[in-house]
Amino acid sequence: MKSRVSLVLGFAVALLVTLLRADAGHHEAAGIPITVVRISKEYKNINTSISDTTLTTHGIVHGKRFDVRFREHHVTPLLGKEYTDVPRGDWVALIETDHLLQIAISYGHAAEKMGCTVGDTLYISPRK
Repeated sequence: MKSRVSLVLGFAVALLVTLLRADAGHHEAAGIPITVVRISKEYKNINTSISDTTLTTHGIVHGKRFDVRFREHHVTPLLGKEYTDVPRGDWVALIETDHLLQIAISYGHAAEKMGCTVGDTLYISPRK
């Protein structure tokens, strides 16, 4: 009986380790996790936890598009300097005065479109 319990326990531990490794690989494939820290009331812009320095370290720089994923949503904002760097209705990302990334839609409501709220995790990555 004792060896049977040990065998089942060993199998359960091995299964758990396998699942955790698979889950970790999924997050790496999904991109860099960032947290939604605030959503602006009027325009529903998404303010995040990632700094401009960290973006640059990962190859996300001004004038280039990058990938943002949240659940089934995938968008490719341009990292710009102004909302008008993109046509009306297009996705844009800006660095705010606190040096953190904001994701927005020019004349739109980004958080509503993505379906995210404060505390959610988005995943970003440079375009390949």
